[in-house]
Order: sequence, then C-alpha cells, then structure tokens
Amino acid sequence: MIADKARELFESFFAKEIVDVSMTLLALFVLINVLLVSATMLTYVERRVVARMQNRIGPNRVGPFGTLQGFADLIKLITKEDLRPSAADRVAFTLAPIIGFVPGLMIFAVIPFHQGWVIADLDAGLVYVMGITSLGTFSVFAAGWGSNSKYSLFGAVRGVAQIVSYEVPLILAATSVVLVAGSLNLERIVEAQGIPFIVVQPLAFLIMLIAVTAELNRTPFDLLEAESEIVAGFHTEYSGSKFALIYGSEYVAALGWSAVMVTLFLGGWKPDAGGFLWFSLKTFGFVLIFFWFRATWPRVRIDQILGFAWKVLFPLATANILVTAGELLIIQSVFGLDPGEAVPATGLAGMAVVNLAITGVVLAVLPRLIGTRDDEGPANVGLAAAVRVKG
Repeated sequence: MIADKARELFESFFAKEIVDVSMTLLALFVLINVLLVSATMLTYVERRVVARMQNRIGPNRVGPFGTLQGFADLIKLITKEDLRPSAADRVAFTLAPIIGFVPGLMIFAVIPFHQGWVIADLDAGLVYVMGITSLGTFSVFAAGWGSNSKYSLFGAVRGVAQIVSYEVPLILAATSVVLVAGSLNLERIVEAQGIPFIVVQPLAFLIMLIAVTAELNRTPFDLLEAESEIVAGFHTEYSGSKFALIYGSEYVAALGWSAVMVTLFLGGWKPDAGGFLWFSLKTFGFVLIFFWFRATWPRVRIDQILGFAWKVLFPLATANILVTAGELLIIQSVFGLDPGEAVPATGLAGMAVVNLAITGVVLAVLPRLIGTRDDEGPANVGLAAAVRVKG
C-alpha cells in the first residue's frame, strides 16, 4: 500500500521508466538495510536462545536485556585492525568475504514476500537461487587459498567438500517440489500449494533441511570452527571488518535459505490475510530451528558428514524423485492434466498420504540399517545416532 502511494506520487513528477528503476533501487536499499540490521540482531537472539536452552544467562548488559550486544560486537569488529598475512594473495584474500556475503543478499531478489511483492519475478527463480548460492564455494576456497596458510587451505578444502556434497541432495530435493508445482517460478510454486508441500513432500523437506544446515556450516556440520579441529578453518587469518563480513554472511544466508524453505514447503505468504506477516513469522521460525540444532546436536566427524551426504541423503533424494514422478503420472492420467500443470488439492492430498507413510517407514528403518553395519567402525555408530536424533 505504501509502495503504491509512493509510485503514484513519483509518477506525477517523473516518467514511468524512471519511476520503475527508482522503485526497484529503493526496494533494494530498504531490503539490504533490513537484512543487515536483522543479521546483527540475530547474533543476539541466537546467544539468548541457546543460553536459555542450556540453562545459561547469555548477553544481558549492553542495552535493555542486552539487546544492543550485537551492535556492540559489530562496532568492535569494524574498528579492530584489519590484518593481512604478508605472503597472502591480496586480491583473493580481499574479495573472498565479499563473494561470501553478497549471495545471501541476492537470494531475496526472487523471493515473493507477498503476492506481487517480488523484486525480480524470474521464470527460473529456483535455478537462480541454486546458482547464486553456489558462489559460496568460491568464497570458501578463495579465502583458504588467498590466506597462504596451511590451516586455512586445509579448512577450505574440507569446507568445499562439505558444501559440494550437500548441494547434490539439496538440488534433488528442490527438484521434487518443482515436479509437483510444475514451475521453477517461486511465486507460482507458492500459488500451487493448495496443501503445503511440507505435507506433500515430507522426505524432500527433511533432506533439504539437513542439506541447508550443512550449506550454512551450522551445527552439527560446523567442523571448521570446532575447538578440536583446524583452528577456525578457511577464515583463520581474517580479522576486523573482513571477519565481520564472514561472520555476518552466515546469518544473512540463514535468513535467505529460511525464506526459500518457507516458499517451497510452507506456502510462502499464505494465508493471504496478513500474508507478509505470516511469511516473516515462518522465516523466523526456520531460523530458530537452526539455533535449536546448535544448542542440542553434537558435532560429527568429516567422514561421517560426507558419508551421510553420499550414502544416505543422495539415494533417498533420488528415490524420492522417482516416486514423485510415478505419482504425478498416475494423477495426470486420473485428472486429465497436461504435463507441467499444477496438481489440484485432491491430488495433493493423495500424494500427501502416500508420501507421509513412505517417510515414516524410512525414518523407522534407516537408523537400524545404518546401525547394523559395522564395517566402518565408530563412524557408523555416530551416523546412526544422528539419524535417530533426526527421526
């Protein structure tokens, strides 16, 4: 409503083409600043939530109830001396934090906050999201290589291996949603959810949730920052404002992926009444899930992390696509739908019943299958425990 009034006011003074460009730039300016403030506040929220779960106090001194602690930390970081190793690659070392931070912001360019509230309504919006987030791989490796440090390089190699491994099941899980919705456009995916896809595609949701957690380097996949591991991983040599960018990019990316998950599985802005408010609450709910993981889940080893991606998530995501394709063929023949046409609510309900039953069987059987294999020693025990926690 405010945007419409502002557009009408600007069009009375300027040409329509100038107004279109100006409104887009204004929307980007507002969005970026909201995200930056949100990321700063999320550092405080996470510390308070995790402290509450672990029976601690958390930050409570700076500002009312400690609410300004995040801003105090930000000021401290950006005013610290910005050091660079003498033998580091200047270009790679400088660009790596920027390359890692920007994709988290760019995700929101295609996210529909409400019906018609989208900066760039791309027909292949989901492809854009997957492509832009993959730039994080370059950031991690550039930081490790550019630091000219063995600690950073080893951490970068392990980080890239983790990110690439979990991108595969992540994309396969998103593909299942595309098959059901019949579109890569995020706004059309929301409109196709007569029933939220978290019910229609529960296994794809669980796979994507785990894969996104690994992509974000969140617990239990945050080996690069573990006390017993290689110092701080790829960003060992960073300090000052560059470290602030790396640290903040994790929270911005968490917001971005939470918004994507809400769009794909929880109906986006639906219900229409108070759509933007619902979207915001759902997104924040996903962020709280990531905080919950950090407070309760133990870390696992790098071999367990990679093995879980390739031996568990990848086969499950592939099988889910095949089952979904078979269900769609049956539904199309029953309802007389054309390929790519959205599935009606009745068909979605039938898929939900079948897929919920399949997911229940998988969650019941999978831990036992992993736990009965003893050819990999202690790693297998830890992997089975992780699956049991998830189930």
